[in-house]
Amino acid sequence: MAGLFDKLEGKPENQVIAEIAHLIKSGQAGITPNKAKQMIRTILPMMDSSQRRKLEKLLRAL
Repeated sequence: MAGLFDKLEGKPENQVIAEIAHLIKSGQAGITPNKAKQMIRTILPMMDSSQRRKLEKLLRAL
């Protein structure tokens, strides 16, 4: 995961979210979209408002 985030550093937020969604949907991230959604929903309450907003965008993209 660290390598993935290094590649995405410096890119616009919407592009990063779209790329992560693509990696998950294509299977390249190693988890299914349903598993990713489940993980996001689990950690969402623990995030601050900025993080929550980004994760909600990713959730919608999946």
